[in-house]
Amino acid sequence: MNRKYYLKERLDKTEKWIEHYLETEDHIQISRNALKQSYDESPFLIRLIVKIFYLPTTVMSVLYDMRWRRKYYKACKEVKIIRKELESYDN
Repeated sequence: MNRKYYLKERLDKTEKWIEHYLETEDHIQISRNALKQSYDESPFLIRLIVKIFYLPTTVMSVLYDMRWRRKYYKACKEVKIIRKELESYDN
């Protein structure tokens, strides 16, 4: 029964992490939209210079996003596996 308690605890923590991740992604998307709109108001040449200047940062940002998205999908799989494991304890 001790294992069941730890599985429930891990399930709760993982679900909270998923919820926090999704909330954070919403806020990041709002910031990105605001930044994009501010760039769209700039002249074309300025936008081009800024995009070239920030290209390494943009690439790192995409890689960072891919890493966290992978962790999110892994957490979703963990929740499914833990739920199946808990069902086996209940039966």
